[in-house]
Amino acid sequence: MTSTDHTVTQAWPTCGLGAWAAAWVAGRCSPDDVADTLAGFAGLHLIDDHAALPTTGIDAVPTDGTLGLLAVLRRARNLSVRLPDAGAPQGLPPDPATAAALTAGETLLVDDGAPTPLALIPTEHDGSCRWSVYRYGVPVPVTGTASAGEIEYELREAVSETAQLMATLGGRAGAHRADLRGTISTQTQRHLVDLPPHDDARATRLLGTAAQVEAIVSVATLGGAGFGATAGQWETGDHGLRRLVRLAHAARAAAVNRVIGEFLPGGW
Repeated sequence: MTSTDHTVTQAWPTCGLGAWAAAWVAGRCSPDDVADTLAGFAGLHLIDDHAALPTTGIDAVPTDGTLGLLAVLRRARNLSVRLPDAGAPQGLPPDPATAAALTAGETLLVDDGAPTPLALIPTEHDGSCRWSVYRYGVPVPVTGTASAGEIEYELREAVSETAQLMATLGGRAGAHRADLRGTISTQTQRHLVDLPPHDDARATRLLGTAAQVEAIVSVATLGGAGFGATAGQWETGDHGLRRLVRLAHAARAAAVNRVIGEFLPGGW
């Protein structure tokens, strides 16, 4: 992708959906706002039900994806975003729902009053977003991740590392700085999360910095950033990129969950 390619597929639907759904449950926005958020990720939403959602009676879940998701979310007592990978499961226990979340890289947990939560896991395909819905077989604990203050400090340190990556990319033959800046700007917009009006300035800062870090890492990965001449140097460099991505994911999840906690306090 170059700076002339402005096609952006917005990332992290669980983050946008979780924040706006929490605001809706708290009476701070309308269901149309939640539906508009979903429309920003894909024109069509579908549900794969692995949780035996009710299909009859007053609790019936419509087969239409957007209406079905709204039906699930309106019963939420609390919500939590997790952005796991194999090296950082973010407190998710072994379960088919966790296996699906690890593959997708994200999940929205829904406490609907049952002993165990639902997991909403999105995957993109041909312009549509398919949400797999699972019911956990065991309780999901509160994550024991670092505080938002600690994560913000680590992110500030990471910015200097990404600046070094930029210098590496900019020094490569054929790499044009204007193209790099345009591509990184596009990728940053892709990784930003649109939030409902809220009062947490730290959450906003975390999301902006995480989007920047992840955008630069994405471009560095695609551009083949040079880490040295030996296999060991390349392994060290690759490990560093994975660490930066995990840090960005942890920051994004912490920020969105702080905003969810503003609307639904005392929860997960």
